[in-house]
Amino acid sequence: MSKSLGNVIDPRDIIAGASLQRRQFPHGIPECGTDALRMALCSHNVHGDDIRLDVGTVLSYRHFCNKIWNAVKFVLAALGPNFVPKPPKEMVPQHPMDRWVLSRLVQVVGECGRRMEALEVHGAIAAVHHFWLRSFCDVYLVGGSVHL
Repeated sequence: MSKSLGNVIDPRDIIAGASLQRRQFPHGIPECGTDALRMALCSHNVHGDDIRLDVGTVLSYRHFCNKIWNAVKFVLAALGPNFVPKPPKEMVPQHPMDRWVLSRLVQVVGECGRRMEALEVHGAIAAVHHFWLRSFCDVYLVGGSVHL
């Protein structure tokens, strides 16, 4: 996109949605939200001044943010309204799937720490994205192995 070509999109149009009448967006831009825009921007491995951002990428992160919201709602509902967490030192996961997902989480936390220290925000985003979708949601939650 280029200001001189007049094809720059206002970030507010991506956040709130817009009914633009342009060739690239015949049906307008769907509302994506601030978090999705931030994640899409952080997911790029930038080597220069320019980021090639498309609305489809932001839209996919909107779906990811929605997946986070739904998974958290599911877990909170499974825990129930009277749930009181135990102190971390008292937590000893008994079920193999609980131990597995926690081991994957430990790996992701380490990966995120290494990536952030190296100023590779895109790598940290990718690690969290992969863990949340492929390990936590697809295997742990959907697999019916939640032992809360």
